[in-house]
Amino acid sequence: MITVSALGLHGTEETFTCTAIGDSLMNGASTVEITVRPIPGKRGNLGLIIGLVIGIPVALAILSLLVGKCLQKYHPEYLPRKGCGWNPCCWRPHEPEQLHEEEELMGSPRSSVWLTKEQVQRCQEELKEHYRTSRSKIPVAPLNFLECAEMDEINPNLSITDGRKSTTITYGDLLTNVSKRPLIVGEEGVGKTTLCSKIAWDWCQGRILQDLDMVVLVSISDVTNGKSISDIIKTYLSDSNTATTIQIEKYISVNQNKILLVFDGFDEYNGELCGSEVICILRSEQYMSCKVIVTTRSWRAIEFLEDIAHTIAYTLIGIEGFDRKDLSEYINRYFRTHGAGEMVTLGENLITFMEENDIVWLEMAPYPIYCATFCLMWSELSEARREEIKKSETISQVFEEIISFLKEHYASEVCGNRQTQNSMEHLKEADMAIQDISWIALNGLLDRKHSFREEQFKECRDAMETCCRVGVLAVERDVDVTCFVVPMVSFSHKLFQEYAAGKYIEHLFANDGAKYNDLKKTLLSRYEEFRYILYFTSALGNELCLDIIDSLLECSDQDYCVDVAFECNTEEAARVVGKQWE
Repeated sequence: MITVSALGLHGTEETFTCTAIGDSLMNGASTVEITVRPIPGKRGNLGLIIGLVIGIPVALAILSLLVGKCLQKYHPEYLPRKGCGWNPCCWRPHEPEQLHEEEELMGSPRSSVWLTKEQVQRCQEELKEHYRTSRSKIPVAPLNFLECAEMDEINPNLSITDGRKSTTITYGDLLTNVSKRPLIVGEEGVGKTTLCSKIAWDWCQGRILQDLDMVVLVSISDVTNGKSISDIIKTYLSDSNTATTIQIEKYISVNQNKILLVFDGFDEYNGELCGSEVICILRSEQYMSCKVIVTTRSWRAIEFLEDIAHTIAYTLIGIEGFDRKDLSEYINRYFRTHGAGEMVTLGENLITFMEENDIVWLEMAPYPIYCATFCLMWSELSEARREEIKKSETISQVFEEIISFLKEHYASEVCGNRQTQNSMEHLKEADMAIQDISWIALNGLLDRKHSFREEQFKECRDAMETCCRVGVLAVERDVDVTCFVVPMVSFSHKLFQEYAAGKYIEHLFANDGAKYNDLKKTLLSRYEEFRYILYFTSALGNELCLDIIDSLLECSDQDYCVDVAFECNTEEAARVVGKQWE
């Protein structure tokens, strides 16, 4: 509050108040009192007029100075226009170019808050180099050192839905015409992460989105510890880059229309981000003008729309994976590059198998990781083994064949011959290694975590190293919030984690009934999320399957009960489910 007092009529002191800003302005230094006394010999209204003429302009000048200082301190993006001095009435947010020019001309101490043009250019170059290094190829098989796809070969199949019908859209439509906030929905392995990587790759190659200053690709699992977007970007930059997280944050805030934020894997969000910057962005409470792309598995899409985006208009985009044409092209290209004649015939044989086996066609053919794995298996296994795989009727049976192949491949790499006694020992070693890490797999799924620090395997380090060689686990390098490089261990694919978790549930069922029952309640309360865990678990034994089915019957989801009984693949399980709804 600013108070002006003057000696008024009949010599009495009269007070005039101008309230401009609250007492919080400048941390309490907001009260200015000015007393103006009249010229001797002049009384009455003349003294009052003189007091007002002198006092009010002085008070307003002081008020303007206080507001300007406050804006400078708390909102540095607001700077005075040239020629307007400290008068905040003519202040406004500046464009980045204007900011840099005026700061250089004015020699302003505020320049440390903003990125210079040179810093912006360097950040862009290092972001692009990070994507070129980390996103140029996508592992498409558990043994990722054997099979990777070039990013230029990726052509995602997308469709937009309004709840009643789906319309095919192009990759270009997604980025330019569809929506400012698309929600990409698809099952595990269908290509959501690949799509995100392709966006980053094409941007850094100069093919798309060249009107944007930054494309920021963020895995939700990387920000569960509360890191901000600027923290994430900083980890993508070199150690010698002088840009600070505060400068990056300010740059994004002022240039929102030139920033694309891509959040991959909302289904891995475990609640730890509540109230964080990421959730604020998804709810359009922060960086409202940025374009935002989000990916999630199908089961989490409804929760996202209801709980996170209930007031924001997201456009639902489905990603559908390989169609028949994609499948044929991929398999034929694989076998052509690995030989001619007999290899090409093997490719045609594999295409026929994948198209004619209903389970494989519906559940696995659309997903590149399984296509690559089948190609690897078909090229290495004997004809007898291929015929055995063709007899598979359930997802669990097919996946068991994949795991068996990986274990055999590991044994052959170690021994050089699958038929020796040593190779049998290494097969058992691989099997035990998966069992030993199974509890970590399950706990991670319960917490919605799929990457782990290496020290979390300290009780089973040998098993971890074996699983890495088998292809179930992979070691990656990550940078934590303190900018230290830390080794991270993740499952090659979420289905491998779910498969291992089923092994641990089987162990509890046989050895710790009380813990098993508590765990079962948790799994069944979130059965849509854990459907594949229950599939794999049910296939491990008839008694275990029947126990799960008995509990599932209470949820009244008939289709899901039938699916679980089908995975068990026994007459007794089918009879129990059929009797319930006959």
